[in-house]
Amino acid sequence: MKYAILAGLLTLGTLAANAQTGKIQVPAQAITQLEDLKELTKAEVAKAGKATKAHAEVRPDLNRYLVISADDFLRVTKEQPTKEAYLKCLDNGLARVAPLTATATDRQQVAEYFQELMEIVGLESSEGRLDSFVGAASKARQ
Repeated sequence: MKYAILAGLLTLGTLAANAQTGKIQVPAQAITQLEDLKELTKAEVAKAGKATKAHAEVRPDLNRYLVISADDFLRVTKEQPTKEAYLKCLDNGLARVAPLTATATDRQQVAEYFQELMEIVGLESSEGRLDSFVGAASKARQ
């Protein structure tokens, strides 16, 4: 009985410590999945660079910034995976791509990319950041 109470207290203490530091449990395959997504995005940058005439949907500058954002998520995942660190990566990434995404469609596609990064690392919410980012294109047109 004493051991059960002690084990319970230790578990609660560990959970409380993680809640205070904002650490999140990152899925085991997160690093591999982030690296795969980054490589796919880099391939799009290379493909666009070889094209003699870029199509409207080929956005090498935007994709370069998305690669940087994937790198940011990778760095945090390997070092200190906290909710706050991931949200900072999200803020930085959205700030980088904002000037390149004037339309709601562009912003929605970027938001989906960041949503995928968040899902890979187990971050459940952007705390309204993605909605605000997508909505900013609509407000700019009004």
